[in-house]
Amino acid sequence: MEILHLLEKLTQNCGVAGYEKPIANLLEDEIKDIGPVRRTPLGSLICTVKQESPDKPHVVLEAHMDEIGLMVCDIDDRGFLKVTRCGGIDRRVATASTVIIHGKNGDRRGIVASEEQNPAKNPTLEQLYVDAGVSREQAEKEFPIGTRISYIGSFKHLLEGNVSSKALDDRCGCAAMITAARMLKDMDTDCSITLLLSVMEEVGGMGAATGANALQPITHCISVDVSFALTPELQTHQGGKLGDGPMVGHNPILSREVSEDMAQVGTEQGITHQVKVYAGYRTGTDADGIILAGAGAKGACTCIPLRYMHTPVEVINAADMENTAKLAAAYVAQKVRPEGGCR
Repeated sequence: MEILHLLEKLTQNCGVAGYEKPIANLLEDEIKDIGPVRRTPLGSLICTVKQESPDKPHVVLEAHMDEIGLMVCDIDDRGFLKVTRCGGIDRRVATASTVIIHGKNGDRRGIVASEEQNPAKNPTLEQLYVDAGVSREQAEKEFPIGTRISYIGSFKHLLEGNVSSKALDDRCGCAAMITAARMLKDMDTDCSITLLLSVMEEVGGMGAATGANALQPITHCISVDVSFALTPELQTHQGGKLGDGPMVGHNPILSREVSEDMAQVGTEQGITHQVKVYAGYRTGTDADGIILAGAGAKGACTCIPLRYMHTPVEVINAADMENTAKLAAAYVAQKVRPEGGCR
């Protein structure tokens, strides 16, 4: 499965929120054959897939490239690195994680440890530190305040078509949207199509919001992220099932018409999918910023079910990612048309 090779390549690269340059460089290389690529001032990638006349609809396909990680905020007398978070780390599994410290003299490995002495308690963020095995003097030279730290999490094939890695959130969305853009390049469409791979979603969604402002006017957007797949602590309505396809979102800020049209296309085309209701009045994904940019856009948020979010061992089903790409491409080709062809 070609999309899996792309996913492995993307997950094993680094791009902590606010320091996305390494993954952005890789992604730009991957998509430059689809269409012209440019970067926003914040570092998001904008790729023009198809350009039609201004009176026709304009669809943005979006996923975020950044991953959660840590940042050096202090160095103690013995060289241990005190850290703060870049995005929402899961403190339950932070201790004993191996990490890459993106220092001034190149990448160095380290171990996350904790001052918490009670093994029955999760450490607080303030209790976490990274051991790079160096003195304070060397640490201050190589890892100054603000240095980003990313998790190490190898790409592993599990049973039943499942895979595990760090940074599946949201590199699986990037792989799906790149695949959808490639499909649409060769499909009969009647709209402009832009691929937006955004930065800083894990710290507030600034990359997607500013990218959408640079792309106005937008009539439709499909934002792909991850959401919780069912695990023992969740009830059925709180997550999706691995292998049952992407979750088409419903929420007050999302277009009900677009969500229903996507589900209809999926049913007609035999593309496995499921539904998700986002509690509250926003989704907490990049879809929010894109929908509210400029004069606004009809928005859909499609999520790939994922277990163990914000850990180095996130798990998805490969077929769910592939079906996300198929569903997005089929919806755009069939439903996004000029006057009379879309709702």
